[in-house]
Amino acid sequence: MPIQFTDSHFDEFAEKGYLIVPDYYSGEQLTEMQAAQRRVLPIWDDVKDDPPQGRAILTEFPSSEMALLRGIVDHDAWGFARKWLKTEHIQFRAGCMIARYPGFKGGGVGSDAAGLHIDNGNNSLLPQSESAPEFGQLVFWVHLEDVDEDQAPLRLLANKYGRDTTHYEPLVCKGGTLCIFSNYTFHSASDYLREDGQRFTWGFGLGRADHVWEGFRHYTDKGRHGEFSKFIGTLTAAEREVFRFPPAGHPYYTPQTLNALEEQYPGWNARGEY
Repeated sequence: MPIQFTDSHFDEFAEKGYLIVPDYYSGEQLTEMQAAQRRVLPIWDDVKDDPPQGRAILTEFPSSEMALLRGIVDHDAWGFARKWLKTEHIQFRAGCMIARYPGFKGGGVGSDAAGLHIDNGNNSLLPQSESAPEFGQLVFWVHLEDVDEDQAPLRLLANKYGRDTTHYEPLVCKGGTLCIFSNYTFHSASDYLREDGQRFTWGFGLGRADHVWEGFRHYTDKGRHGEFSKFIGTLTAAEREVFRFPPAGHPYYTPQTLNALEEQYPGWNARGEY
């Protein structure tokens, strides 16, 4: 099970702008999520004869794998986000899954020659707030498999270094590592230098529920996506709020709409919360 965050974790994140947590996932959960990831993203041996454009693949939310959807329902991560974002009312910001392969070259949206950038430009309608970081979003960036220094590790730059990229910290890590950063954190992709293998990433974002101007992707068109529909039916009423559903007691909920919701999301009212 994921670890519980402490004040020292929070303080480190506040100081550096990112937090790397080894062994966040382990044991049976890690094994299950690794297998699910490989059912979604092909390994290099399966694509090397016809490599993807740019030598990378990005898959949209939602995943077709329940183990990865359930991985988003992480109350420890949600608690960390609520503390940082200074609100109990947070919402899921749709993430993605990424594969990098031999031949991939680093860079990023709005990056300079070193690849240095923040994600705010393609995640928000508003410029960065330098005085109120809670106006940003948090990214929970997960490596379920090992990442070596020649496998295009993400490079992170601590706040104190400004834009001095000589102080990049490469995210070289063992499988099960979590990295938290924000859309205000300076970072960069890097080149994939090895001639074999791949670097997989699975992740998601969280933001304030009242910040409707933010989000990397949106998912209000996914209500009838097979696995997503099943996933929503497994959640409590409070958990569903994080995925943009109205809270229990909302006037939208009538006998007619509750019956329709149960049909669309089997298990919706299994707990009798409405």
